Amino acid sequence: MSLPYNQYVTLNSGMKMPLLGLGTWLSEKEPLEKAIEIALENNYKHIDTAAIYLNEKEIGKTLNKLINQEKKYKREDLFITSKLWNTFHGKEHVRNAFLKTLQDLQVDYLDLYLIHWPISFNFQPTSPLDNNTLDNVYNLENEEIAYPMNEIGQFDLGKGTPLIETWKEMEKLVDEGLVKSIGVSNFNVQSIIDLLSYARIKPSVNQVECHPYLNQQNLLNALEDIVMVAYSPLGHFGEQSPVHDEKIKELALKYNKTPTQIILRWNIQRHVPVIPKSITKERIIENSKVFDFNLTNEEMEMINQLGNDKKVRTCDPMNFFGIPLFN
Repeated sequence: MSLPYNQYVTLNSGMKMPLLGLGTWLSEKEPLEKAIEIALENNYKHIDTAAIYLNEKEIGKTLNKLINQEKKYKREDLFITSKLWNTFHGKEHVRNAFLKTLQDLQVDYLDLYLIHWPISFNFQPTSPLDNNTLDNVYNLENEEIAYPMNEIGQFDLGKGTPLIETWKEMEKLVDEGLVKSIGVSNFNVQSIIDLLSYARIKPSVNQVECHPYLNQQNLLNALEDIVMVAYSPLGHFGEQSPVHDEKIKELALKYNKTPTQIILRWNIQRHVPVIPKSITKERIIENSKVFDFNLTNEEMEMINQLGNDKKVRTCDPMNFFGIPLFN
């Protein structure tokens, strides 16, 4: 992968990971295909997705067109991330769920594969496993598979799958050459410490929500050589987003940048890769213009302090799953 030295971080696996990527969570399927083309035309190299986003087939269609048909890009010049969903933590499911993602993305390997949450759901097959293809058994468009419920209307966690079981299967994917690096998402410090106690291959990444109103500085310090990646790097979708903060706006005026660019630059200068989501051409291009200026140390610290006065978490598993993971 050819990138200037200030536009990537080196993972503990030795792989280079771009500091800027295209997030695809909640992206509408049809415009996403064009969004990927626009992103790659504007020097994005990283595409972040997940099985539960239900858009891997659309992404795969676009990648196949651009790499194999039109030959505009080489596979090795791109960095592709996906994630293992909660239903498939069992040792009998990790590899098959991964192969379903490869099949949908129409690629031979991934650069990074993450455990999406340190939460496992009970796998409830809707029909006998031996009579199904990957498309049926691991189809997360089937809500009974994606979000299994128990008899009292809560998420069915079953007996729980120990993370050590899941991680050992993730390591086997590396051994097979199916993925270059493995990691986690939404893990707190204690979950990371526990994982490191038995990991043969260290996680390369912990992808978490991170923006000025949730700066994750303590987690960043604790991770050491595990790279923290920021999803939702602009925070809440509405008025609680830090893009509306007056101090951010002042810096934007000073540097002749947008508040969005200031916020993305802040994380990039902390060596935290960012994956802002957009399907709008102007926004995708705007988000890429973050490598031609530097914030001062004082400005970086000022942005760090914003979260002391106002904490906002957009993606809280208490709201989604009823599990107080971060409390």
